[in-house]
Amino acid sequence: MFCPNCGTNNIENKANYCHQCGKKLNIDTKRNRKIKIITYLLPLISIIIVSVIMAVTFFFESKVNEKVIKYQDMAERAALSGEFDEALSLLDDAIAYRNNYNILQEDKKIIQSVVKFNDDLHVVEKKIMDEQFETAQKEINLLKRQVDKNQSPLYAKLTHEIEQVETSVKVGEIKEEIIKLSSINQLAEKLSTLYSLDLQEASELKQQIYTKMIMLSSTEAEKDLENKHFNQALYQVDAALQYVVNNEKLISLRDRIKEEKASFEKAQQERIDKAVLAAKQEEQLNLTKAVELTTVEIQVDKFGDAYLNGTVQNKGTETVHSIIVEFVVKNKDGVKLEDGKTNVFPNKLKPGETGEFEHVTYSAKNDAKVEIKKISWLLEEKKG
Repeated sequence: MFCPNCGTNNIENKANYCHQCGKKLNIDTKRNRKIKIITYLLPLISIIIVSVIMAVTFFFESKVNEKVIKYQDMAERAALSGEFDEALSLLDDAIAYRNNYNILQEDKKIIQSVVKFNDDLHVVEKKIMDEQFETAQKEINLLKRQVDKNQSPLYAKLTHEIEQVETSVKVGEIKEEIIKLSSINQLAEKLSTLYSLDLQEASELKQQIYTKMIMLSSTEAEKDLENKHFNQALYQVDAALQYVVNNEKLISLRDRIKEEKASFEKAQQERIDKAVLAAKQEEQLNLTKAVELTTVEIQVDKFGDAYLNGTVQNKGTETVHSIIVEFVVKNKDGVKLEDGKTNVFPNKLKPGETGEFEHVTYSAKNDAKVEIKKISWLLEEKKG
């Protein structure tokens, strides 16, 4: 019980006066009981209210934290998948709930940094496409130094992408070199430089080298084939087939070269045979029919002497010399008056040239006639 005047506690229930202030208490027992109950209930109610408020607050904060963690986790997965805009949007949603959460701000800065590095990497890739390999390599070196300072998984993925782009620079440089190479041996040497590259890039470059080998081999072989240099053409094809084994195009070209070679050699042999035959025929012609009689006449003068005049022509293909015309002079009754021979002048006749011959048969009398029995000659000796 307490005094309603001064508030003193621990007053006996049956006391009528307050031992502290001395005033009459005038409190009935029922009222005192109510006051006592209220006195105990108020703290309990306060505790309950505070507990409810704390529970609601804890529940609300827990839900908020769950959302923040969920957004953060989704943002991380999106960033690792390369969906940086989505990741940044999710982090902004998380920051809206926890704007004082420093790790969210750090994650956002990392993603923004990765976005910038990716943009720089795209610029480098454009320079690779433009074949600015030296400039691209310098910028890659700068990116590598900047990225190596960070430990985030996002930077590990970016490091891998940078390495791939750097490989593209090496590939581009090698491709540029391949274009300048102009022989199978040079291309073969270039094959040995590909072992430092990863399997896929090395495979692509090998295929480009093989394609260049096929192109060079085919082009050079076609030139040789056109000039009938069959062995050299076969060498060009076989040189490439050492590296591009069983290539159908080269095998087909090699078969074609062999067929054309065989056909050419057969035709050439036929031409040789024909030429030999023609030479023999020509020689036979020059030996037997080169010199032909073109004109001949005989005139008897008033003294009865017969003057023989005539011409011959070289209708062969070689120069002839020492031409002798053999003849018979007969009278009108067919009686032989003279069986003789005479030389043609000039002594040598080139193909197409004409020579003359003459003779006198004495005492032939009237009506003498001449008969050419034979014309003989020698061919000019061939030199070499």
